[in-house]
Amino acid sequence: MAPQIQDPALPPDSLILVTGANGLIASHIVDQLLLYGYAVRGTVRSHARTSWMTPLYESRHPNSKLEIVEVVDITAEGCYDAALKGVSAVIHTAAINILSDDPSVITQSVDANLNVLRNVEKANKSGEKIERVVFTSSSWAVQYPQPNTPITLTYDTYNDLALKMLSDQNTPKEARGILTYVAGKVEAEKESWKWIASHKDAGFIVNTVIPGTCIGPVLAPEDQSYPTTAGYVRSVYEGTQQEVFQWLDPQWYVDVRDAARLHVAAVALAGVEGERVFALAETYTWPGVQKVIEEEMGKKCPVEMKEKGEDLSTVPLEKSTAYLKRLGLEGWEKFERSVRANIRSFYPRE
Repeated sequence: MAPQIQDPALPPDSLILVTGANGLIASHIVDQLLLYGYAVRGTVRSHARTSWMTPLYESRHPNSKLEIVEVVDITAEGCYDAALKGVSAVIHTAAINILSDDPSVITQSVDANLNVLRNVEKANKSGEKIERVVFTSSSWAVQYPQPNTPITLTYDTYNDLALKMLSDQNTPKEARGILTYVAGKVEAEKESWKWIASHKDAGFIVNTVIPGTCIGPVLAPEDQSYPTTAGYVRSVYEGTQQEVFQWLDPQWYVDVRDAARLHVAAVALAGVEGERVFALAETYTWPGVQKVIEEEMGKKCPVEMKEKGEDLSTVPLEKSTAYLKRLGLEGWEKFERSVRANIRSFYPRE
């Protein structure tokens, strides 16, 4: 039996548009929406590279309603005109994932979010009834990891350090790509809130979801071979991308399924309006990831992990925990189970 949502703002069978639907978090958002009985229209940049999606969801959710449409350029004016017809809400996960020391990446990130907002406003003025827009942000838009430093984070906290470091000529070149990406996330979220504050007659509300490091099962491991942070777990096991772990610090984790569920909460629960929803389950370290993998797989990982301490930040999670319970869940997926589920996605038991 499908889980039931307590007090939904959008009834089941409502059509939800999910942009960038083939991504790691987005693929789980589609999965969870279908599980809860919603119809989904997903946008992808290439039909040819995402042909695995329809058969995957047909096997997981028989008789569900899923449509995949192609949107090649997410910053093009009017790119969502056709995709928005008949939808009740939008979850925008598509992002400018470019790790480059190029300030235009920040501008592109902002433009991608504002383009969604302008398109939805235009659609509503043309007769559509789109009630919500949910943006996928990032925990890095709140705070860049600072191991061993007690920090209290709030719903109003933003990571302003990234832009400051980019303006500092002494910031190492190898760090500037990730800092530009982070600054793009920060500015895109800030500008989205500014836009909706100045367009109160747009006819819809905005929420953002802020996931930490996403670990957990990968729905299509052959087609999502190294999907962002979830692929790092596989890298630990295989001993690849070791340079990544030199700069990855301890921080907050969330199971990708819970990240997706909180997107469902942000788009569907009554009373969740104008909120930053934290998708942060517990803190973790990469040596901790390695330990769980070695226990699960029964052999040592060919990597050298440096102990960097722990993330000591505190985050308000009471609302997010309550939202998961309103979705019919007992609470958060646990870190160890999530790591085990991730590596078994790529290496199933024989």
